[in-house]
Amino acid sequence: MQQILIIAKQTFRESVRNKILIIFIILSLIAICCTFFMPAVGGVSEKLKVVESMCLRFITFFGMLAAILLSASSIPADIEGKLLWTVITKPISRANLIFGKITGFIYIIGLLLIIMGGASYALIKFTALKQNAKDAKVLVAREKYDASDLRVTGESAKIIGDYHWIGGGGKGTSVWEFKGLRYEKIPDDFEIETKLFAQSGNRAKKIPVIIKIINPYAGTAKTETIEVYNSKPATLKIKGEALEGSKKITVVMAPKNTGDFIGMKPDSLKIFLGEKSFEYNFLKGLAIISLQFVLMIVIATLGSTFLSLPVNILFCLFIFFCGNIIDFMRDLSTVISVFETHEHDHGISTVVKKPGDFVILFNYVLKNPLMVLSYILPNFKNFNVGHYFIESVNIPFKNIFASFGYTILYVLFCLPVSFMIFNRREIA
Repeated sequence: MQQILIIAKQTFRESVRNKILIIFIILSLIAICCTFFMPAVGGVSEKLKVVESMCLRFITFFGMLAAILLSASSIPADIEGKLLWTVITKPISRANLIFGKITGFIYIIGLLLIIMGGASYALIKFTALKQNAKDAKVLVAREKYDASDLRVTGESAKIIGDYHWIGGGGKGTSVWEFKGLRYEKIPDDFEIETKLFAQSGNRAKKIPVIIKIINPYAGTAKTETIEVYNSKPATLKIKGEALEGSKKITVVMAPKNTGDFIGMKPDSLKIFLGEKSFEYNFLKGLAIISLQFVLMIVIATLGSTFLSLPVNILFCLFIFFCGNIIDFMRDLSTVISVFETHEHDHGISTVVKKPGDFVILFNYVLKNPLMVLSYILPNFKNFNVGHYFIESVNIPFKNIFASFGYTILYVLFCLPVSFMIFNRREIA
């Protein structure tokens, strides 16, 4: 353990003296400060969302670049400078050397994260102070609840793809069940947010939708009407007295007019109830972001045990790029598989219905490698927290634990491989 800490301390000192780190700090602070001047449509509240989103993006971007360039260059530079030849002549195991290097890089990335995170928080607070007195409470972390069950009934109820469709005028209804609502006292109000597909028979841009909130515990019901735009969020504030001590409520929703239709998925309706500390939520966001830095440090260190510096940097950038398009890779693979399974009944040509040599070759050359890579490479989308701050939503602890477990799995795979390769490598 002492050897690991000594190597980590020495690695930290070397990184602090590295000009690349100073450049990253300066560039990241400039980029973060420039987010304040970015235009936003919709007032100061939208501007605050832009600042929060861009600050987190810059933290991720510069943190990942620093993690790649610093950790990818350490071992190759030490080998080229014959520093490792001197170290391995001492009673220090190569495993401890790798552990010490990784620990030192975590220290330096932690320092960079504190600087960028502190600057981002200060800028976000400054932007929030620009709000009027009535909007002073803009930095919040709302508790979000998704529906535990969705039922669609009526003669107009149809399922097209992932969407359930119902018509207005009493021809169909959607019933949403929300359970496990948590609150110490009945709040003044809570919010119901919808994001639906809307179609109107008279080509109106928005359609009226009736929403009924049923409290099964108290046996009460409250009916409201909300106007919904196509694929745009709409929010309805409900008095907290509608809860009356119940930990679950039922929401019944249907278009008001005949000829109007709405399409929905199970996550198209959300309830926001209660607020948490923004500062605490911001720290949780930084904790999740830091885990992907740790993961990239371990991957870059693994690459440095058998790759040259330029090749290792390209290797890490490739993993980072592919790790951010995992969903796209799987979607593309699914599209290719559709061509292969003949499941086309919407006017697709017979050439596609009966795949020839080109489609089969395309399948083996692109689909299979994409699927394999999508399950081997780390999915960095799992560490994305920007949408929580854009929606002012509290980050659940289960997301932190899931990100931590995901990182540990890759670390447990990469470290033994690093030890095995480095033990067999000729240093001198």
